[in-house]
Amino acid sequence: MKKSGLSRVALIALALLGAAIMGYLLSLHYVPQEEAFCNLGEGLSCDIVNQSSYSSILGIPMALLGLLYFLGVAAAVLFIYGKATLRKIAFVSLAFLGPSLYLTGIEIFVLGNICVFCEASKILMVAMVAVALLALKPKDRFKGAASAVVVAILLAGATHLVFASSKPAVPSGTYDTFAQCMYERGMRMYGSVTCAFCARQREILGDSFEYIREIECDPRNPGNVAELCIAKKIERTPTWILENEAGEDVHRFEPGIQSLKALSEVSGCPLPEHPNA
Repeated sequence: MKKSGLSRVALIALALLGAAIMGYLLSLHYVPQEEAFCNLGEGLSCDIVNQSSYSSILGIPMALLGLLYFLGVAAAVLFIYGKATLRKIAFVSLAFLGPSLYLTGIEIFVLGNICVFCEASKILMVAMVAVALLALKPKDRFKGAASAVVVAILLAGATHLVFASSKPAVPSGTYDTFAQCMYERGMRMYGSVTCAFCARQREILGDSFEYIREIECDPRNPGNVAELCIAKKIERTPTWILENEAGEDVHRFEPGIQSLKALSEVSGCPLPEHPNA
């Protein structure tokens, strides 16, 4: 098989593999499944990343954008393969790596979790750039590379601005008094550091969540009290329970994310009058 034929097959294979990964992540986004098989323990959770507030931009799931990108590459290689197509694939892939790597930073520094499949898709993008460039003649390989890098930086910056403007963080200390009051009155949250919905519950309370002292139920994670969770019949997390001094249930919420209003009504702890001030 000629070099051009090998490059074409390689690009199609990489693109279809990327599309399969994005399709799986998209299914998790719309049909949440705790215990996705790419959840590998503390710090390595597809669920947390794929169900976080950073999993979509302007209401569009990132996984859907990734799926369209990979399918677009596969279609271009199948139907309009040539030098111009290869250069466009290299350019677009390099440009899209900008926001993709920005989101890797979000995984590491904000969410504290890595989505293995998300990172695998970025490796596939780098591989497609390499294959496309190698398929071109040396004199054509780096035409437009500088422009692609500039576009990548601009797209990463635009992604940051969108998230910064549409998903403001809860101001530090907003719910400190509320969270402390709930804990003192016996409100307990049974959860897990690898639980996507627990992560979203934490986002609602911001840094005030530390006063809740979440009870770790997953036996795979450090500091777990799995035996207590079994004794309390915790089937899914997060599960909020108002307990008396003896540890007996006074009120048990259905598993899932609870609004602060609901937690306030059951615990009797008042919410701050102007939480966003």
